[in-house]
Amino acid sequence: MKMLRFAVACLMLGFMGFALAAEFDDNCTTSLSNELVMKTDCSIKADYMGKTYCFGSEESKAAFLKDPEATLMKAQAFYEKNAEAPRAKMSQEAALAEINSKDCDLSNKDLGYLEFNKLDLSHCKMVNTSFFGAYLMGAKLKGADMQRAYLNLARLENTDFSGANLADATIFQAIFDKTIFRDANLSNARVIGTLPSVDMSGADIRKGRFGLDIGNQPMGQMKFDSTSGKFVNANFEGADLNIANFSFADLRGANLRNTNLHRADLSQADLRGADLTGADLTEALIDGANMQDVKGLDSIKGRETIKGKCMGCK
Repeated sequence: MKMLRFAVACLMLGFMGFALAAEFDDNCTTSLSNELVMKTDCSIKADYMGKTYCFGSEESKAAFLKDPEATLMKAQAFYEKNAEAPRAKMSQEAALAEINSKDCDLSNKDLGYLEFNKLDLSHCKMVNTSFFGAYLMGAKLKGADMQRAYLNLARLENTDFSGANLADATIFQAIFDKTIFRDANLSNARVIGTLPSVDMSGADIRKGRFGLDIGNQPMGQMKFDSTSGKFVNANFEGADLNIANFSFADLRGANLRNTNLHRADLSQADLRGADLTGADLTEALIDGANMQDVKGLDSIKGRETIKGKCMGCK
């Protein structure tokens, strides 16, 4: 009888554990809706429609509860997309051995917090590779295939991504300084952080997601901030650049057609010869910006709300 009671109790606990199991593998639901992966201990959670969801902060939980359906839809779409190819954890020794091989392939690997400072990884294939918190200072990744790479919180000072394919990559709050993305493919990439002296000249940033998600910021307001950055002839067409800081930036000849520059800071930026056709500059700051020979000024949106006085424009 005692054994039967014990078995029933275990079975009930099993059902309880199943019922209380959190969705999305304990990752913060609100962060996933922002296309960010943040593992939690699920000490902050909420039950919705019979399921448990975890959060990295009380603010993130509050954002979820404001509109759970919309948040879940975004979180589920991102989670499923990134769950298609799970990443296998690799040791430092195994990663270095692969890098030293002729046919280096680090695709679908988890290289979180490993050290690659000053190494040449240009010959490696790194599709869907996670470099979360990894050290890549001074590393060479010229022309590397890094589609869907995950570089959140990575150390990227003096890292050279010239000509690299970073389409659909996620680069959130990495540590940048003199980071080079010349002629790189950053189309549809998600980039947020402070990027001093960054060089994205000639880069393909079409439909890039560099803007602030105003309605869903689980960890406070974080944005794309690149004072004095180089973006000569960069292609931003259709990109989300809302609230981005391009003050003193070199945007000569840049394609900014149909971009979202809502409340962006373009003060003292050099936009000579750029194309702003169809761009949304609602409440943007353009004080001191050089807009000589800029195309499409008559078609920009929100002209009546623009702040500041630019040079070379009407």
